[in-house]
Amino acid sequence: MEATAVSLTRTVLDGVLGSAGTAMADEAALLLGVRGEVGFIRSELQMMQSFLRVQSSATRWGAGGGGCRDTVRTCVKQVRDLARDLEDCLLDFTLHASRSRWLRWGPGLAARHRVAGRIRGLKATVVELNQRNERYNVFAAASHHGATPGEEHHGQTDDDYPRAQLAPGSERQDIERAGEMDELVKLVNKMGDAWVVSVWGMGGMGKSSLVRMLYNDMALIDGFDGRAWVTVPHPLESTDEVERRLRKQLGVAPDRTIRAWLEENRCLVVVDDVSSHEEWELISRCLPANGPTGSRVVVTTRRDDVARQCAGDVRENVYELKPLEDEEARKLFCQKVYKDAGYKLMDDMMEQANRILERCRGLPLAIATIGGLLANRPKTSREWMDLRKHLGSELESDRDIKRVITSSYDGLPYHLKCCFLYLSIFPENHEIRLTRLLRRWIAEGYITKPRDMSVEELGRRYYNELISRSMIQPSEKARASMAVERCRVHGVVLQIILSQSIEENQLFIMDKHCNEAPQGNIRHLVVTRWKKNEKMASLNLSQVRSLTIFGRCPVSLISSKLHFLRVLDLEDTLELENDDLKHIGELHHLRYLGLRKTNISRLPSSLENLRFLETLDVQDTKVTQLPVGITKLEKLCHLVGGVNFAKDLAGKTRKNKEASKCNGDPFEMLADLVTGCYGYKQVEPSCSCCTCEFSVTAPERIEKLRNLQVLGVVHIARGSKVAKNLGELTSLRRLGVDVDATEEVGKDLCSSVSRLVHLERLEVRSRSLEFLKEAKKAEEMPPKHLLSLRLCGRLGNLPGWMDRLKDLAKVKLIQTQLKQVDVEVMGKLRNLTLLALWEESFAEKTLCFGEGTFPKLKLLYIEGMENIESIQIKDGALPLLEKLEVKKCINLDDSKDGLSLVLVLQNLNELVLTSCGDKPKLEKELQKQISGFKKRPKFITGKSIVSRS
Repeated sequence: MEATAVSLTRTVLDGVLGSAGTAMADEAALLLGVRGEVGFIRSELQMMQSFLRVQSSATRWGAGGGGCRDTVRTCVKQVRDLARDLEDCLLDFTLHASRSRWLRWGPGLAARHRVAGRIRGLKATVVELNQRNERYNVFAAASHHGATPGEEHHGQTDDDYPRAQLAPGSERQDIERAGEMDELVKLVNKMGDAWVVSVWGMGGMGKSSLVRMLYNDMALIDGFDGRAWVTVPHPLESTDEVERRLRKQLGVAPDRTIRAWLEENRCLVVVDDVSSHEEWELISRCLPANGPTGSRVVVTTRRDDVARQCAGDVRENVYELKPLEDEEARKLFCQKVYKDAGYKLMDDMMEQANRILERCRGLPLAIATIGGLLANRPKTSREWMDLRKHLGSELESDRDIKRVITSSYDGLPYHLKCCFLYLSIFPENHEIRLTRLLRRWIAEGYITKPRDMSVEELGRRYYNELISRSMIQPSEKARASMAVERCRVHGVVLQIILSQSIEENQLFIMDKHCNEAPQGNIRHLVVTRWKKNEKMASLNLSQVRSLTIFGRCPVSLISSKLHFLRVLDLEDTLELENDDLKHIGELHHLRYLGLRKTNISRLPSSLENLRFLETLDVQDTKVTQLPVGITKLEKLCHLVGGVNFAKDLAGKTRKNKEASKCNGDPFEMLADLVTGCYGYKQVEPSCSCCTCEFSVTAPERIEKLRNLQVLGVVHIARGSKVAKNLGELTSLRRLGVDVDATEEVGKDLCSSVSRLVHLERLEVRSRSLEFLKEAKKAEEMPPKHLLSLRLCGRLGNLPGWMDRLKDLAKVKLIQTQLKQVDVEVMGKLRNLTLLALWEESFAEKTLCFGEGTFPKLKLLYIEGMENIESIQIKDGALPLLEKLEVKKCINLDDSKDGLSLVLVLQNLNELVLTSCGDKPKLEKELQKQISGFKKRPKFITGKSIVSRS
């Protein structure tokens, strides 16, 4: 992984060059008397960047001799450390440049001399580094070295087991995957113009092993005239090597082309380990455009996008190899340890085996590797427990598994390496929220702003590419619910990259097992499993860029010593107090402040000093008021607060309302009665649907925050000008408001929302949402390209503009009291994939999904509808539905009419019926209906889970 230092350094340099190249920086350089030095450093950094760009390409495939590579690696690390020192200095320089007047007077003079002296010192260090590299001829060696024998095909070997250890047909002895084998055989035998089958999955999943089983299957190969197996050499610069191997294995005469041979004969060709689109473009040149005579090509790759390209975007010809099920994993484990897949473990051994397998998470290579380690050790529960505790070092010392993980990592482009390595900050099995990750990447400077898209869009592209390359795994729970996207790193992969991250990224994890200060600099500090008042080792915090807490935050850790801190992530931190943030205003370089799901109730006024702050996340905290100076933070892009919009929101609201009535507020009771009948036109409620306890008060002059892209949930009070001024925030992509809906405020809000042309998600909460129906002019309607709509409050009927939202993909409703006619309107939204009808969102007794409605809906949630007696699904409705969840509908008929015609939902994967009271007849009827499915869905009731058969 020597390429790591290259990619990290290049990322650092991108940020440095951007900081040092502004007109404001030039003015500050002139004031500091270091204009020449800054110009020199800027030029040197550009040369370093060019050098590192070359090295990034060279190290990707392991080019260069061992000695040369060691020299270059040392040079690259020195450049990395120097670049980070430069960036620290230039960050201070940029901070002072933003207030150049301050440099002329009083305390600014001392800072002026300090920064100038440091810049001159760094210039001398750059000169010294260049002289050292010239002495050791580093740059000449780096520019002339080539691939040495034995290294030219680095990364091409099998991603599952070392090929030298695989005898033809022997794979079944280690892992029996009959189900996958049968499905793959069916794909290969299927006739049609599309003749390429792609098998993809993360490294170590068993792709090559499975395809080798196919390749050696006598019943299959009897139907072919010939066969060939080609493992793609890396880097692949031409088709010569591929053609040579195919010609030799297929016995093609010198005067014939491979393409012509495959067109005239029925052959089976395996192309193993295609790593990029460019490689397939080259390989496909020597293959026919189609397979008229029945030739078949099977491709293995680690990338979903490459798999789809190879299969000609015929999705059914793309086969994803998934982790082993628990029983298969146990059989493989016992086969490796005891040479008997059916070996019955004793209870104490089974407990340790299950814990080991849990960390392997179905990855065959990891299971086989650990089983091999245990095969030659005493077979005791203590021995297995010790191995589990030291699993990281055991896996890292295993050459086979490390080779697989390293080759996947080395194949990443430079800009993805640092993004991927950054994930080692999060603990094993931790589900990482996409928005949290993207905003941290941006704050760290890992994503530079492109010309033709937003930074967030580019970050999402990076994220999707890491998933496509099987480097990270999307959360199954999030994928099933289409909730906020989450991912995690496979535990085995994390163990392999963690030590590399500690070395290259200067990561330090401080927990109860490790409280010793590291020798080098700390750039990323993680504190986990810590007691709040426990004494910490003395750490040098002066160069820490990110601080992440999992558990409790040590007392006094957050201090002015964290001078260069960019990311302070305290999400889910236990026992966090307001006083722990008293020094927050001294962290002048802070870009990301995450306080989500903590007990914080007040933000310090010094927050206004954080002029570089981009993200402030106080969602699901007790914070309801923002500091007055929040509008001074002109770089703020994401301001997130209030209680998250979820199915229990109505319950929280009701508890709050009941508490208000218990306190004897007669106006609350009167407003509750009258508003339900007349809406805001007759009575203006004193507070919104969810009250400001579930939102943060929107600051006046919020329009000054012109860079805001995410805002919500903010409370807009009666008489406030905020609703009118929101229209000035034209960069907004997500907006959530909690409104005291007077006629004037409602009209102003609709007018503002219509001007937010980039808006993708709109969330509106109010005791009455009647004002939404008054928006009848184009200048009062939401943008027609809206993707997500969330409404909480009495509505009665959908607004007339609802049917113009053709791109709408997600709708979540609470307390809207809609009618059947409104369901029919939503049923015509052609791109709707998720519909959540939560508490009191539907007012009638029968909910019907008519023929031809909801053509793309995949997820349907119905919960908390005590009035509903029957849910009817007509033939032709919901053709793509994958999950149907019905909860807390206690008056649902206990008969086939309670939930009818589920049998028409042939794409259904999961059916949930819980908390609806005792419904034995309905459950029996549903069980009968789904038993006839070709692929039986999981059926979850209040009493049990009926697994797929």
